[in-house]
Amino acid sequence: MDKKILLGGAAALLLGAGLFAAPASAAIEISHSGEAVLTATMTDACSVRATGDIKEGQVGAAGTGVVVSTTASAADCGTAGEESPIWDVTSKLDWSASGTLANGLSVSTSQDGDLNLSGAFGSLGFKKGGDSAAKGAMVNSDGAIDVAGEQDLGGHSLATAGTAGVVVNYAAPTMGGMNLLISYAPNSNIAADGTPAALDNAEFTDTIGFGANFAAGDLSISAGWESADSVGATCATGAITTATTAAQTLIEQADTIGGADICGDQTLMMLGAKMAVGDMTINGGWSELDSEEADRSTYNIGLGMNVGDYALNVDYVNATLTYDLATLSDKQTVIGVGASTSLGDGVTLGLNFSNNSYNLVGLGAHTNYRAHAELKAVY
Repeated sequence: MDKKILLGGAAALLLGAGLFAAPASAAIEISHSGEAVLTATMTDACSVRATGDIKEGQVGAAGTGVVVSTTASAADCGTAGEESPIWDVTSKLDWSASGTLANGLSVSTSQDGDLNLSGAFGSLGFKKGGDSAAKGAMVNSDGAIDVAGEQDLGGHSLATAGTAGVVVNYAAPTMGGMNLLISYAPNSNIAADGTPAALDNAEFTDTIGFGANFAAGDLSISAGWESADSVGATCATGAITTATTAAQTLIEQADTIGGADICGDQTLMMLGAKMAVGDMTINGGWSELDSEEADRSTYNIGLGMNVGDYALNVDYVNATLTYDLATLSDKQTVIGVGASTSLGDGVTLGLNFSNNSYNLVGLGAHTNYRAHAELKAVY
């Protein structure tokens, strides 16, 4: 729920790039909103593993193959049990400011540190760690379902590593239902304190992405592409060249042997679609992130619908991380269901459940559930 304040006359809008003085005819609108959320979450993340199952911290024997313990492993949380449910309370306050100058140029910013300019030419945005044009064009879900368990590929790949620094996004004016987007990241260097680094030794420079979406009635489709060229990256060779050590965990051993990192030159491709059918909305998408080492592919399908006062959704995500040594891979499937309803002005109650099945290096899947309830008040 936005609260708005209008400032006129000699008002000034402080933006990330400097101080813009508003002419007498301009009106600067400052909006603020916030929320408080009470949550309760239950998982089986502390479950004891069966014989042959693996967990992230489990250590295997030294050699040139990933070794799985032949005995049942201890609970993931050690000797301690997990509090159930886990309660939490969070709150946040957001603000944004925008105004239109006498020449028709619109300027906006927010607490996220972004700077946006728009007009008849389209829109131009600047943000540190901003979105790629491929993500900006997406019409389908990003596939990121909250899960329990040690491993999560996190849904669709939304950008290459080249967008770590400041990203410039341009969106052309809409033409007959078609939207075109371009992103450009000049330098991926970010210093330890989170500020853009002063050195010119970034691994990625001049990263460019493209995105487009088209709407025709109740159907929308999207496509995106981004490429990042690496300088000086050392990636796996696609063959077993390094022996593992007994001190490494099984995940570290698999990486040493097969190359599980997204590394070096990267190319991202995305396709998505969304369609409204009565009270239902169906969406689905596919993404592929190719690198000099591991590759990652993801697809999702989701259904949302309203039944009386309730909003319901069902989502499915399937993701695969293929190692440089292509005989090895991680596979994840996630199913999520959710429901929410309004309890009054600005207050909602939501419930969701997810089942996460992760198969590390093809050695057998381990499954965890997550049940989550939240009461949210928006002001």
